[in-house]
Amino acid sequence: MGVYSSLVKTYASGHKKRFGQHFLRDTGVIDRIIRWMQLHPDDLVLEIGAGDGALSSRLASEVARLIAVELDRDCIPRLEAELAPYESATVVPADILNVDLVQIVTPFLNSHKRLRIAGNLPYNIATAIIERLLHCDIPVHDMSFMVQTEVAQRITAGPGSRQYGYLSVHCQHHSNVRLGFKVSPSCFVPRPKVSSSLISLHPKPVLPDSDFEADFEALGKAAFSHRRKTLANSLAKHPVFGPVSNGILQIAGIDGSRRAEDLSVAEFEILTRTYVDQFKSGNP
Repeated sequence: MGVYSSLVKTYASGHKKRFGQHFLRDTGVIDRIIRWMQLHPDDLVLEIGAGDGALSSRLASEVARLIAVELDRDCIPRLEAELAPYESATVVPADILNVDLVQIVTPFLNSHKRLRIAGNLPYNIATAIIERLLHCDIPVHDMSFMVQTEVAQRITAGPGSRQYGYLSVHCQHHSNVRLGFKVSPSCFVPRPKVSSSLISLHPKPVLPDSDFEADFEALGKAAFSHRRKTLANSLAKHPVFGPVSNGILQIAGIDGSRRAEDLSVAEFEILTRTYVDQFKSGNP
């Protein structure tokens, strides 16, 4: 465990289950995360769930500015102590699901810095955090997260696989995703019951179209709401898409006898565009 062995002893029993805390303690894994991110001295990094600073201090030594967000007030003193040697590091005691990201990040952004987001995400809210960040109004270069392996596989899964679902489509519509390396439960304190994996998400540059995005999400959820049914049957049950579902599929050129898990992200985008252009606008 190297330099972090004392932290394991001090904080092994201090985790809070309600926060989904599993503190990363393996310095070799931390080194791999740093290499994976390929940090640049001009980078601005927003770290989520900084805990007591095991990863934070490494990030702070590599980049121009670190903003470390942590909800657990009991972790803050240790986190601040770990980051005290770095004038460019800022600790923000806050809930990442509720904090004003624009307010905390904008003062540090300039044309020479890329915003990178990283963190060992709490298992119980990992997907909620990722979904929020994919919709945030700040220019994110990329995100590197440690999450439960099952979640990582769902995010990066391709059509036709068992793991492929709405989360896969949603994340891959908004970003280019990449599955990284797996991490053993023994690298955390307390030990989780499942393995973890590193993933990266690189947001796609897209024109803002809030109406299209809302319909894309609604259509995707409707399609996956009945996984064993055909796409035509699933959409037919939706109160909005149901009355026009046959027309959407026909114009989009997509066979309604297929299942949602067999459609690519691009095909879901085509379905949504067809609905928006041909039916929502009142031009069937």
